[in-house]
Amino acid sequence: MNLNIFSPIKRVKKRGKAKDEFDKIIDIIEKFAPKEHLSEREAFYYNYSMMGQYKRPLLGLLETASQISLLKSDQGAHARKLFSRLKAFYDINGRLTMAQAVEDVSLVRRFRKFFTLFYGRKDLSGDDIREWLGNM
Repeated sequence: MNLNIFSPIKRVKKRGKAKDEFDKIIDIIEKFAPKEHLSEREAFYYNYSMMGQYKRPLLGLLETASQISLLKSDQGAHARKLFSRLKAFYDINGRLTMAQAVEDVSLVRRFRKFFTLFYGRKDLSGDDIREWLGNM
């Protein structure tokens, strides 16, 4: 048996049995999401499941993100639904209207980053995002 402990290959740790609804959805997402962004997904999204005020918006966001069939069939509709869920997650107190959220640069940047982390889409342009969110 040849074990190289200095190997640059990182083993993906397997998740245990699903404990709650978050684990079930996370397991679905991890089947298609890019593996290289797992640590970022855990830090920026999955870990918020422990905080009470973020549970409901995070659950809605992750459920929407896990609907890969909707993404493939109608990207615009999926993107609009995803953006409204992302707004609910980041604007927990509901201070922004949807029109203000579409114009908010930091929220649009997070939306683009979300597509990179969960779907591996690095090619999204500002025009694509404006086209999707223009109807909101």
